[in-house]
Amino acid sequence: MLAFLFLSLILYCFSIISFSKGWNNNLKSKSNIFHTTVSVVIAVRNEESNIINLIEDLSCQDFPKELFNIIIIDDHSEDNTFDLIKNSQKKYSNLVIRSLPDNKFGKKNAINFGVSFSSSEIILTTDADCRLNSKWLLTMVSDFQDENVKLVSGPVNFFKTKSIFQEIQCLEFISLIGSGAGAIGINKPIFCNGANMAYKRNAYLEVVSSLNTSIASGDDVFLLHSIKKRFPYSIRFKAHSSAIVFTHSFESIKDFVNQRKRWAAKTTSFKDLYTVYTSVVVFLVNVFSLFLLLVSLYNFNLIYIFLLFFLIKNMVDFYFLRNILSFFERKDLLKWAFPFQIVYSFYIVFISIISQLKTFKWKNRNYSK
Repeated sequence: MLAFLFLSLILYCFSIISFSKGWNNNLKSKSNIFHTTVSVVIAVRNEESNIINLIEDLSCQDFPKELFNIIIIDDHSEDNTFDLIKNSQKKYSNLVIRSLPDNKFGKKNAINFGVSFSSSEIILTTDADCRLNSKWLLTMVSDFQDENVKLVSGPVNFFKTKSIFQEIQCLEFISLIGSGAGAIGINKPIFCNGANMAYKRNAYLEVVSSLNTSIASGDDVFLLHSIKKRFPYSIRFKAHSSAIVFTHSFESIKDFVNQRKRWAAKTTSFKDLYTVYTSVVVFLVNVFSLFLLLVSLYNFNLIYIFLLFFLIKNMVDFYFLRNILSFFERKDLLKWAFPFQIVYSFYIVFISIISQLKTFKWKNRNYSK
């Protein structure tokens, strides 16, 4: 039994160290100025408090205006979102707005609908509640100068807050972004974030029929897996400060858990073997951490095994996080790394279980797994 526990830990450490190597590989890439036609496609629903800020950020992009447009697809908003965007069209000539047909709903359908209105070579996606650097577009499309590149994943970060809960959220979120980026850096992509990604429109059209549209979440990861399968070694991560997209963390635990349930619900639909392998290894290591902690409460002699297991995992995670947090200029979050590790195993097991048993709510809609 102990041999199996430590075998899982060895596999976990090997994966994290590999991700760290991949992250360093990403840092070696350079940004060259490259101009091509681009459509920024955004799916929105009930975003009246955010959408104008995003439109203004996009209007200030350091990119030839004649080469890009903004396509916003309204997913049956119940607030003033559509009217606000409609009014913005008077100011921005390259802004296109459409509503999803009555028989369509959800982000995947909205993105697909938006792409159908584009004739650009590159599609860029972000979320309505994000804020962008003025060189974001220029930076994100630069890797497409290499004709072999089909998809570029970009960094996403949270705005700084003073809440301990939100700082711990940020630490976990950055660790996920870093893991996805590290996997891309070793040419074994597992996931990315749809709040900041770009892809060739032709590549999207080649794989769109194979995308899983029955699950509310996963517009990003299922596309990544499909492109990975169809075009091996064609995915990059843009590790550049100008490419960072900023969004908001959650103020309430309920909203946070609901989002993680939505994210975790799609994991059982993954078909990419390396992604499945990584998910299983991470889950097992956290289950075994929790198991060793609980059994050591009944048999104190096992506390040393738990501490060894925990220490090795913590050291590897700390080594990985240090470089990632440095890139995002959030090394201040390292102080939460050790306390967070103590509760992380409980959190992972809890989210994994409830994501398969319970429904979740997103944009005032209820979804089952």
